[in-house]
Amino acid sequence: MYEMCVGPETKTGAPVWHVVERHRGNSLCGADLSGAPRSAGTETDRHCLPCMARFQECLEASNGGRVN
Repeated sequence: MYEMCVGPETKTGAPVWHVVERHRGNSLCGADLSGAPRSAGTETDRHCLPCMARFQECLEASNGGRVN
């Protein structure tokens, strides 16, 4: 199961939404967000592109290569 968490972008440090594996605390891009709050305490509409790309790969793998 996955959830979204605001954390710093690795290059700029700007806040972005990361995709996080709920039971591990790490984002799909590899950033350690275990200490980051899970609420939307920071306003941003930006997303971590490496997380989103990896999440799409996970969806495709679980759907037999299809994203509906």
